[in-house]
Amino acid sequence: MTLLSPHATEAVVDASELSALKSAAARVNDSVIPPRILIGEEVITLPSDVVDAVQDLLTRFANGDSVVIGSARTLLTTSQVADLLGVSRSFVVHLIDDGRLDYEFRGTHRRVSLTETIRYLEESKRERRAKLDAIAEVTAETGGYDGDPF
Repeated sequence: MTLLSPHATEAVVDASELSALKSAAARVNDSVIPPRILIGEEVITLPSDVVDAVQDLLTRFANGDSVVIGSARTLLTTSQVADLLGVSRSFVVHLIDDGRLDYEFRGTHRRVSLTETIRYLEESKRERRAKLDAIAEVTAETGGYDGDPF
């Protein structure tokens, strides 16, 4: 099976499969011998970058995460970017207009690379984490957690 277009799937994995995937990911990580795959009669040793990608994929599926596989050069529509980020298309347009997401034109339509989308997602997670840490620090300094039943 050859998939050249981006492919997204919701991981629907039962408990026994989760255990097997977690075990496989751990074995790939702990192995001193490079993993190999068998295609027909041919055994192929995987390059280290491919091993890293396979381990990441196994771990994400084992954690029940949704996975998107695509080329870093893949260009997405604003609607596709919105779906990946979990926001509205109009919010993505605002991000583009504000210069927070790089884009390129294809005809009259704006397209955002998958790499740029992931960069923005990771950057926004880091910013959110830093802001939450700052709030927690200020709250702790002002005694906001003293006697808090929660």
